[in-house]
Parts: sequence; C-alpha cells; structure tokens
Amino acid sequence: MKVGGRIVNKEKISETVSSRIKNPRLVRKKHLHIAKKASKLFVKKGYHQTTMREISRATDMAIGNLYDYIAKKEDVLCLTFDVYHQSVQERLDAEQALKTDDPRESLRSFIRHSLENIETFKDEIKLMYRESRLLPRKNLKRAMKIEMEQIQALEKIIRQGVNQGVFRKQEPFFAASMIFYQLIFPTLRGWTLADKYSNKEARDLLEEYIVNHFIA
Repeated sequence: MKVGGRIVNKEKISETVSSRIKNPRLVRKKHLHIAKKASKLFVKKGYHQTTMREISRATDMAIGNLYDYIAKKEDVLCLTFDVYHQSVQERLDAEQALKTDDPRESLRSFIRHSLENIETFKDEIKLMYRESRLLPRKNLKRAMKIEMEQIQALEKIIRQGVNQGVFRKQEPFFAASMIFYQLIFPTLRGWTLADKYSNKEARDLLEEYIVNHFIA
C-alpha cells in the first residue's frame, strides 16, 4: 500500500486505536482513510467543532460502520497523528539504510525527503501544532519521541560534517533543532511565499538556504 507516495508494509498505523474488525489490512486501509479525511475537517473547523456525523459524511462511512474502526472521536485525532509519525519513522529507517559518508549529501537528502514528506502531510502537521494538547498522554509522548529521533538523526549528520571539517563549527544539537523548525515553515507560514514561489521553488530555496549555512 502507498501512503503519501511511499510504500508501507506494516499492518497497523496505531498502537492505541482499537477496532472491532479483525482483518488487519482492512483496518489499516480504513484507519488511513479516516485519518486523511478527518484531518482536513479538523484543520478547517477545529477538533471540538467537528462532529462525528461530519466525519461520517467526509469518509462516506455510516456512523455505525465508522464505530467499527474507532471507539470514540478522540481515536480519530490519534489516527491523524499516527499516520504522519509512522511515515516519519519509515523515512528515518530508509535514510539509515541509504547512509553515506558524505555529510553534505546526507544533509541534502534529509532536507529534501523531509520537505517532500511535510508537503504530503501538511494537514496533519497543521493539526499537530494546533491540537497536540488534546492528545492522550501516551500518544503525545510517542509524538515527542519521534520528533526527537528526527532531530537526533540530523544532529549526527551535522556532527559528522563538523568533525570532517566540511561544515562550519557549531553546536550540532542546537543546529539540528533549528533546522527541524525551518523545515515546517512552508506549511505553517507558507502563505507568505505563495504569491512569489511555487511549492517546489520554495522547497528548493529552503534547501539551499539551510545547506549554505553549513558549508565551510
């Protein structure tokens, strides 16, 4: 199955959202569908203002059928976060498998793939920064853990570049944290660029802006 242009083989997207349906592939398919449709509603109307009936209409699933795959409205919010974070985890795994000894190429690859992923999941990301306080504690801790793993993966690339003398000397963890937030700028503040650049142009400019800051 493809999610946001990426092949996904796992049979679950959430460890916390249960289902009455026992077919794991069907549950996964429906959970992905519910998450993508609901995230657009939550961004547009807000979590509290969106009703289960509206989610039912958006997903083309009867209320009773919807409750076969979730137990409560909170589960839908959890799914929208889990879809994005699973994609992030898969991307990190793929980056590790393609690891190179050239920190400059590793940095470019990390930035490029991150921006592509962020563009695919822009609704989920907007929702994360608006409604993360509503997540159950265990889901919030999982989200924070995956974000920290992204920063730590980037920190390793920067540290490698600094040690090799190809990046300017700087504190790697702080630099990685700053890049992480720059990467989501087009999603959270992209309206400031919309009249001047296409999405691809904005991503390319941001990649060059970040990389040029590091090259020694």
